[in-house]
Amino acid sequence: MRMKTDLTTNPDFDHLADSPEFAEFSAILKKLTGVVMALNDPQSGLIRHKFEEGEMNPVCRLIRATPEGLRRCGACDRQHHSHAAKSGQAQLYTCHAGFWDIVVPVAGLGNHATLISSGQLLREPKSPAGFRQLQQRLAWLKVSDRHLRAAYERTVYLPRKQITSLMRLLELFARQLCESANRIRDLKAQLERAEIRRGREFVESRFRDPALGLEDAARYAGLAQAHFSHVFRRATGIRFTRFVQARRVAEAKKQLTHTQASITEICFECGFSSLTHFNRVFRAFEHHSPRQYRQALAGG
Repeated sequence: MRMKTDLTTNPDFDHLADSPEFAEFSAILKKLTGVVMALNDPQSGLIRHKFEEGEMNPVCRLIRATPEGLRRCGACDRQHHSHAAKSGQAQLYTCHAGFWDIVVPVAGLGNHATLISSGQLLREPKSPAGFRQLQQRLAWLKVSDRHLRAAYERTVYLPRKQITSLMRLLELFARQLCESANRIRDLKAQLERAEIRRGREFVESRFRDPALGLEDAARYAGLAQAHFSHVFRRATGIRFTRFVQARRVAEAKKQLTHTQASITEICFECGFSSLTHFNRVFRAFEHHSPRQYRQALAGG
């Protein structure tokens, strides 16, 4: 699992990922079962976890150490995570490497779908036949049999009955996280200045307009431009311009994922004034171009 540090447009995700409940549950789960977990925000691509790199499935570490492995893992996760987010139901699925993986949606978070991901479990008890099957599935992976066998022997196996109980436990924890997020949202709504709330609403309704600017938002919020800029940055942690860019990039990623619209069409639909500016801003957030992002989604 990789942890991206890009700006997220989902504040609920940040609060949940940084919560003591998430840290404590992660530690207990790892201690009792040997299984690790993470929080995923599909919209931004952010992943947060509380375990060390060496604690994840050692076979998965070998796979994810290669570009092709990352591509295969990403494509598999996106497919099943998307289904879980849309259905609102926990999913137990077999990944491309043949492991059991689990994804559980944290429901009730508005338009955002935070997911708990876990698993990376052997489907059968360790055996010579099981290792041979793993070798066949990973024939494309350039790693020695010795290293692969050592990783296989350190991989966690749980019987199906225990996996079912684990999924139920994760669903109960997801419900607790959801309740925590709702409490945080209600508290923030009470504490956040009305002017900042109006500023956010203005961006949401106008981000597709390339002429959207700080002056218009400040006027809508009922504050002087300089004062609005100051209080908005203090409340959100980022400059107003950056906030608008983040919203436009989030929308662009959604359209790149779920539509066949051209890059140029998406550029102007999301409020960017030129293709050059779109590419520059998108790359600043995602570290690759819109075209590369779409190619990665398609497995290209």
